Amino acid sequence: MSKGWGWWFLAGFAVWTFFAVQWTEVGCDYPEAYLAVIRFGTPEGLEFLPACAG
Repeated sequence: MSKGWGWWFLAGFAVWTFFAVQWTEVGCDYPEAYLAVIRFGTPEGLEFLPACAG
């Protein structure tokens, strides 16, 4: 992997983690939070969160 691709991968993972932390603040565990970013994007308000519903 070239240096350019490594930096893009690292930057993408940092953004993904930033959004996952938003899900953990509304009650998701970390594995659920990372999947919620892919499935639902970012949490919006205090509406029902299907990503974290047991």
